[in-house]
Amino acid sequence: MKQVRAAFAALFLVLGGAAFAQTSKLAGEIDAKGLGRLVASQKGRVVLVNFWATWCVPCREEFPDLARLQRNLGPRGLQVFGISTDLSKEMPEVEKFIAIQRPGFPNYHKTTEGDDQDFIDAVDKAWGGELPFSVLYDRSGKKVKTLSGKYAYRDYEKELTAILK
Repeated sequence: MKQVRAAFAALFLVLGGAAFAQTSKLAGEIDAKGLGRLVASQKGRVVLVNFWATWCVPCREEFPDLARLQRNLGPRGLQVFGISTDLSKEMPEVEKFIAIQRPGFPNYHKTTEGDDQDFIDAVDKAWGGELPFSVLYDRSGKKVKTLSGKYAYRDYEKELTAILK
């Protein structure tokens, strides 16, 4: 009987751990190559990629506007993606933030492997690593604009509306 209970306990731990892993609010980890593939997979849509972190106050402040942009401009062809640049040890805070915000667009975590500067350069050679940072791509997947710092909804909307035409 003890062996049966031990087996059930082990099964519970394994299945419980799997269930916990499946409850992640993030779409996964992403590196520079993965970002390139992600943008390429969205041909025909305008893409806004926003780099953010939970410790970045302006990032947290503009996040609801990004969700609103996805809701309002998504039907016209916009796809927003978020990429958290938080350290791996901050993942519980990232998960909590995403759960509270419920943004309505996929969010990834920048992989911790590799050199951060290589990632930054792959995103945009002029990017100094500051946050928030957004990159806009047209329907063909061509990078058309970078936005450094916090932007208001109206500013994003103006930039995106011009690209969505």
